[in-house]
Amino acid sequence: MNYQITELQHALAARFVIGSMRGSARQRFIRLQMQFPRLRDEVIFWEQHLNELTQQIPTQPAPQSAWTSIQQRLGWDAAPTTASGKTSWWAWLSSIAAAVLLVVLVQQTLLTEPTPSTDRIAVIQNESARTLWLIEQRDQQLYVSATANVDPLTNEDYQLWMLPANGEAPISLGLLPQQGQRTLTVPADLDLSQVAALAVSREPLGGSPEAIPTGPVVFTTDLLSAQKT
Repeated sequence: MNYQITELQHALAARFVIGSMRGSARQRFIRLQMQFPRLRDEVIFWEQHLNELTQQIPTQPAPQSAWTSIQQRLGWDAAPTTASGKTSWWAWLSSIAAAVLLVVLVQQTLLTEPTPSTDRIAVIQNESARTLWLIEQRDQQLYVSATANVDPLTNEDYQLWMLPANGEAPISLGLLPQQGQRTLTVPADLDLSQVAALAVSREPLGGSPEAIPTGPVVFTTDLLSAQKT
């Protein structure tokens, strides 16, 4: 993977900060930050940007019922007692051991979880160079993540199009999420290596009624190879 590509650095740093990069991929990216100072700068940018967003969210304390439910699941509220009425030390210790074992098993699962390789990536930005969507292509799937910079539409949708390198008509890849994430399935006969660019148009709700964009094309970007060059 060519880590000198600015768009790739931006996308990887964003995934790292929001937590969608896990397992061996996350460990590898931590090591890469030692080799590429620009990656560290991108991580700092995303940390600051997302921290600003979280500060705008009002704090909501967890209800007491949530803590009570956790205690009951760990066995702390239902520990057997001895004849003298005192809580059994061994029962309490067993509950702690079971909780620790659960955490260890979860961590091992996350660390050993295989991470599918990314074939291509795309970063869609607005005129102010603020990232709107991050796109990762793995096989015939596009994994799209919207950022908080997306301007929500009330009566329209954002639609993603492939612009073929041979100059033929655009091909719809589906509707982009205005928040959260969405997986788009690319038709099996569509070769994404032959993409000249990606384009985003504003369309009526549900997408363009035609096989081509009917609304204005508002953003364009490249679909870059994420493999080593």
